[in-house]
Amino acid sequence: MKKCRFLFILILTLSVLCGCGGYVKSYSATILITSCYGDEASMEFDSFKGTYNFKLKRDGAAEHTLDIDASLAEGEINIYVGVGGEKELLLTVKGGESYDETIALDAKYDNEKTVYVILESEGKCLDGDFEFEYN
Repeated sequence: MKKCRFLFILILTLSVLCGCGGYVKSYSATILITSCYGDEASMEFDSFKGTYNFKLKRDGAAEHTLDIDASLAEGEINIYVGVGGEKELLLTVKGGESYDETIALDAKYDNEKTVYVILESEGKCLDGDFEFEYN
């Protein structure tokens, strides 16, 4: 009986540890509103500190681009694109800046139907509004 219990706990522990793949969300925020559906995602907040990610999936023919509409009142946020546990810096948004850009992704993302958009703050950020669309 003890062996069965030990084996069950071991299998449960291994499945939990191996099941943790991808990217981790770790943040503190006030008035955080997020949305993620298919190839579009958005995030709006009053204050934010930490890391947040979105899983974007595209359908149909690929243009290999990421549309970004971003603004931030104070602070600094790095925007990354990630696949397979790796991430690549796309853009840094600093306080007082706003962007409305279409970024062409590298050829290594050509066959990717799913990408992650990762937002990482450098300290506390205020009054942010971010929208993404993966084409």
